[in-house]
Amino acid sequence: MKVTVVGAGNVGATCADVLATREIANEVVLVDIKE
Repeated sequence: MKVTVVGAGNVGATCADVLATREIANEVVLVDIKE
């Protein structure tokens, strides 16, 4: 399963880390705006 997390701030990064650590998703994609 591929999961996209929109927003790579504190919450988004934590969600992506949990998804990867617990092996909930095979692929995790972080999407954030350019500043």
